[in-house]
Amino acid sequence: MSLSHWVVLVGLACGMCPGQVTQKKVKVTVVAILACQGKEHVDPQLKWIAQEVRKRDKSLTCFKLKSTKCKSLAVDEMGVFELVDGKTVTVVVKQSADKENRVGVAVTAPDQGEIVYRTVCGKFLPIVSRYQTKAGERLILAVRVQPCNGH
Repeated sequence: MSLSHWVVLVGLACGMCPGQVTQKKVKVTVVAILACQGKEHVDPQLKWIAQEVRKRDKSLTCFKLKSTKCKSLAVDEMGVFELVDGKTVTVVVKQSADKENRVGVAVTAPDQGEIVYRTVCGKFLPIVSRYQTKAGERLILAVRVQPCNGH
């Protein structure tokens, strides 16, 4: 029996189909940011996110980092991340990295439906949620997946 036949038999015995590759987990990072109106202040780590958010909402002038949480998730595994005020966001990796190094992700933020998108590995995607804290701060999420192909 050749080595390739042996690999196929072992794969079938382990519940894999021929040609199926086991998927590695990807690290999902969720950053919770609170933004509000008032005296201008931007945490230095949030400078680029603040610039992007201000393109759509110029009234937000204060951006502060609330938390950063990471989890390793396999395809179709749901990760629940705690945010503020007992609110959570769920993230599901829908598709592992493709040839363009993009990953399919589904995110369900507080007070919003599911958002499904493809994102470039290693880049943060900001999501301005509808949730506001009792102090009137807007919750913004930044979601990143990594490592991916070649990382």
